[in-house]
Amino acid sequence: MAAKKKSVAKRKPVPRHARKYLFRNDHPVDKHVEDILNFWRIGKQEITNLRKAVALYYALEQGDLPQLFEVFPQYKAQFAPNTAEALEQFMEILKQQQIAQAPASGPKQLAAPSFPMPIFEEDAEPTVLIRTSTNTDSSLNFVTALRNMQ
Repeated sequence: MAAKKKSVAKRKPVPRHARKYLFRNDHPVDKHVEDILNFWRIGKQEITNLRKAVALYYALEQGDLPQLFEVFPQYKAQFAPNTAEALEQFMEILKQQQIAQAPASGPKQLAAPSFPMPIFEEDAEPTVLIRTSTNTDSSLNFVTALRNMQ
């Protein structure tokens, strides 16, 4: 009796296109890149790693550091110092700014003309007359106070 062959489920074909790149002969950087691509090709990871590498490179060009930490979380500590160190550095910066901004000989005198102070005559009469009132009508109290000021 013949053994049955397992039927392999076929994947739906994905439309693809090809790109060709030319590397310079005897150039160390190009040789290194080609060696990496060949290594990835052996492990059938070439296209996947190229996609990741290009996406990460573009994110870093745009200043998106969190993308780097998603791919390489071990490097996050090198780029983000702990809170204690950051506070210490901040305090040191503030101290340096205070030393640089300290005035050398007190406040600087403004060049403004000097005017004599006005002389007030002594009045025998009080300026405001105060009379106590128990009236609860606020508008009447207001009008009465205005009359008393004359």
